[in-house]
Formats: sequence, C-alpha cells, structure tokens
Amino acid sequence: MVNYEGPKKRTRGDKRAQEYIEARQRRMYRHQLDGHSVRQIVYEHSAREGVSIPTAWRDWDQVKSWTEEDWIRDREAMLGRIQTMRLRVVHAAMKKGHYQVAAQVLDSLGRVLGENTPEQVSIQVPSLNIQVEPKVVTAQLPESNVIEAEITPQKEVDSAEPAS
Repeated sequence: MVNYEGPKKRTRGDKRAQEYIEARQRRMYRHQLDGHSVRQIVYEHSAREGVSIPTAWRDWDQVKSWTEEDWIRDREAMLGRIQTMRLRVVHAAMKKGHYQVAAQVLDSLGRVLGENTPEQVSIQVPSLNIQVEPKVVTAQLPESNVIEAEITPQKEVDSAEPAS
C-alpha cells in the first residue's frame, strides 16, 4: 500500500487542445487592432469562438502579455522609426510652406533629443528665493524701578574770582 498513488487520472480533452487554445488566442490578437474597447473585444471573441466569458478573459490576459512583450522588443526600433517619420514630416512641411508644422515637429524632435529640458531651462534662468522667517520673541530687559529725583540748579561759579 505504500506505493499506491490512487487511480490513474485521465487527461482532459483532446491532446491538441493547447494548439486550439493558442490558435483562438492568436485570432483574438488580430482582432485587438480593430479599435474596440477591451470589454467589447472579449465579448465578441466569446461569441465568435463559442467560449465562455471567463475563458475569453483568460485569452485576453494572454493576448495582453503578448502585446507587452512585443512593445518591449520593438521599443528601440520604434523610436528610430518615429524619428524618421518626424524628419519626413519636417521636409514635407518645409516643401509645402507649412512652417508652423515644421517648427512644432522640430520642437518635438528637440525635446526627444534632450534639448531644452526643464532642468536645462531652470539652470539658464536666474532664480530669486525669498524666505520669511517666523517671528522670534526678542529678549527684553526686566522692568526697573525708576527713582524720581529733583534736580536743583546750582550757582555758577566764576573761576576768575578768588573764593572767600
């Protein structure tokens, strides 16, 4: 009885079930580019493929992870493509006399390349910092008792006369 592992478990469904699931998920991946909301994509996928809503949401989770992987993989190449498209727009705008468009695209290109970042602008502009310190109670002398005295005028003595 020590080596007994219980009855053999049957495998669920067809052996090719994983291939069917992946094909269904790939079809959903294609449909995500239709421009619909996520909920609409999931519900249409459920109706089109004949699967339950929770299964469609699991398929969406897989499609979402594929999309994230694609974005991470293509991000560096995408930046180069965007820069090339910007330069083409600048040339076309200059050729047709659309100087405002060209200026905006060049400004955008400059920001991507790090020109006039907020840090650089703040370094170039002088700043004035004014700080108001809280009111501090200054030390006061203790009150003193003032003695009032009368001052009597004295006679003026002429130093040229000898004293008698």
